[in-house]
Parts: sequence; C-alpha cells; structure tokens
Amino acid sequence: MSASPSLDDVEAFAVTVYYSLSTRENVEIARVDTAHGFTHFDRLYRRDQPKEPVEWDWQKAEEELRENWRRYAKSYDDAYGL
Repeated sequence: MSASPSLDDVEAFAVTVYYSLSTRENVEIARVDTAHGFTHFDRLYRRDQPKEPVEWDWQKAEEELRENWRRYAKSYDDAYGL
C-alpha cells in the first residue's frame, strides 16, 4: 500500500494485491487507486475493464482487498492460469 503525502493526510493512494508465482515473480491481480483523478477498483484479471469509481478511502480499500483476495486470485487463475 502506498499513500501520498502520508497515511495521515491522504491525497492519493494505491492498495494492491500481488500473487507470488512459483517463479518468484509477483503479479498484480487487483488494485484500488486514485489514478485518473478518482478512486477506482482495477480487477486486473479482466481485460479492457472500464474505470468505474468507488467511494472508498484507503482503509476501506485495504479491507476490501484483504477480505476478498482469494476470490481475486481465483479469478486471475481462471483467466490466465497461475
């Protein structure tokens, strides 16, 4: 997770779920960030996904990704194989 300028005064943030492959490569599978001028959820297992806004702060984004990472990993695996 990263935030700018700090976690106490967030203007921009990114929370990312990585999956570690057997090759020791880390693959991003899901991300919530404030790129493109608004907070949105990137499901990186879906090609050509539109950037749909979510009303989450960094804490809610971290909670969502932490609670559901297995589902995102399975969806990535179904789409690309891990």
